[in-house]
Amino acid sequence: MKKIFIPSCFILRGYLLTAACCIAFYSQAQLGIQAGTTLTIESGTKMVLQGDLLSSVSVQGSGSIVMKGSGLQNINANGNTIPNLEIDNASNVLLTGSLKIGNNLLFTNGKLRIASADLIIISSSTITGNNSSRFVWTDGTGQLKKELTANISNYELPVGENSNYRPAYLTTSGSSFSTANFGVRLIAGADANKPPMMANYINAYWPVTNTGISGGIITVAGQYLDPSDITGTESNLAGYYFNGSNWSSSGETHNTATSQISAPVTNSSGELFAMNKFITVGIRAFLQGAYNNSTGTMSDALRSGTNVIPLSDPYRQTPYNSSFTHVSNPTTEAVAATVFNNQASVNDDIVDWVFIELRNTASPGNSVLQTRSALIQRDGDIVDIDGVSPVTFNNVSNGTYTIAIRHRNHLGLSTNPTTPQSLNETKSTAFTTNVVDLRTLTGSSIYGTSSGYTTSTHPTLGTVNLLWGGNANFNTNVRYTGLSNDKDYILVTTLANNPATVLTNVYSAADINMNKIVRYTGLTNDKDFLYITVLQSNTVTIRTQQLPN
Repeated sequence: MKKIFIPSCFILRGYLLTAACCIAFYSQAQLGIQAGTTLTIESGTKMVLQGDLLSSVSVQGSGSIVMKGSGLQNINANGNTIPNLEIDNASNVLLTGSLKIGNNLLFTNGKLRIASADLIIISSSTITGNNSSRFVWTDGTGQLKKELTANISNYELPVGENSNYRPAYLTTSGSSFSTANFGVRLIAGADANKPPMMANYINAYWPVTNTGISGGIITVAGQYLDPSDITGTESNLAGYYFNGSNWSSSGETHNTATSQISAPVTNSSGELFAMNKFITVGIRAFLQGAYNNSTGTMSDALRSGTNVIPLSDPYRQTPYNSSFTHVSNPTTEAVAATVFNNQASVNDDIVDWVFIELRNTASPGNSVLQTRSALIQRDGDIVDIDGVSPVTFNNVSNGTYTIAIRHRNHLGLSTNPTTPQSLNETKSTAFTTNVVDLRTLTGSSIYGTSSGYTTSTHPTLGTVNLLWGGNANFNTNVRYTGLSNDKDYILVTTLANNPATVLTNVYSAADINMNKIVRYTGLTNDKDFLYITVLQSNTVTIRTQQLPN
């Protein structure tokens, strides 16, 4: 092949027609192609650039431009077309403006970084030579886009980042196309939209866009790196698509042999990710010890001022772990300190930790499938460790379940297994779907008899249910006298048998009115709350927990 060298900083202002006789034109510095100019590279001819390329027009002909520098090279095509582009630079090539490929993008050496620019492959164009070290590096908001005029099967979109190749594969069937393209990029790291406390997931995801493709089925697959991308257990992974509001695994596939997951694309933009099957549930309840019927909310005294609520799950720690045992939940729940800050809405301020049991529905519902520790807000919403999201249960499929709520100084309350709750993976951040509202459930929807919980009034909800308070020794009953009574636990165990002692700014089960103070006498003392409010001034009354057992 004959070589012709073009001077440094070559700027084309008129017409250049290359010969069609296997000539290679070499530019050792920047090549600029100005508006109003025609550059035609004939078949069999290569224009080899060792500097940058700046073009204000589309290149003509069927020859190739070869990026073959010794350092990072830049291409700014301003959205114009290069018929054939070859990447042959170990130091990589960077797009600083969008580019269309009219015939073929060939990888010989190095990567094409697209940053915030789009790389568009027209419908008849191909990408060749890509492999685990030669691919489109999506290191910004730019996408690799494939234009479409007909259905396509398992088309490889060679995206990755740094030295990590994680291609996507596109399949459409039964679709129609109108100025259509499908875009994808790869982001390293776990998807920020995944539910909190997800146990198994990959540290990569693929944001996608769908323009002008309608009808039929659009499926995108992603190939992750095994084992470096995997958190948890690979066999638990499933493909998920996030549509901007909800996750769905409907129609997903997962193949551990090929390290690929897939899911249908159901709207114009979303994200492909891999994580374990899960369900979410927006649960609501009221705790008697903190409830105020005039406001219809609970007190958040434990976190206001000086927060005393622990940042990690108290039910795994002494003394509560003697009565609360986690099932299928080995990872300790922990929250950021900011979760206990004042929230935009005072009703969203955190009251305390609660303990949730996901149970079976077969009568009597006594099989605990999984437990979670979560946070309860002033309005009764029970949220995950981010203080916002509904509670996630891992490795559980859509179905019907029984939900029980327990608390460190209240008696538990459960839905009735004979009235199963239908739960799935639909996100319920606004607590408008998948809601199990123990505050307002009535009759047979609640397990046990009406003596298993108490009621109060609410400004807008009318009569509401409350978990019985007063369970200072966190067992299965509340009592004033006899063995293991709660009055003695307050006085003897907590206050060292000194009724004059007052403990302030404490996180204690003996603080049954949840005001951050344990006291036996005086105003707002815990003994009187137990006697008057919980036991209705009757020393022989016993409140007994009613859970499916």
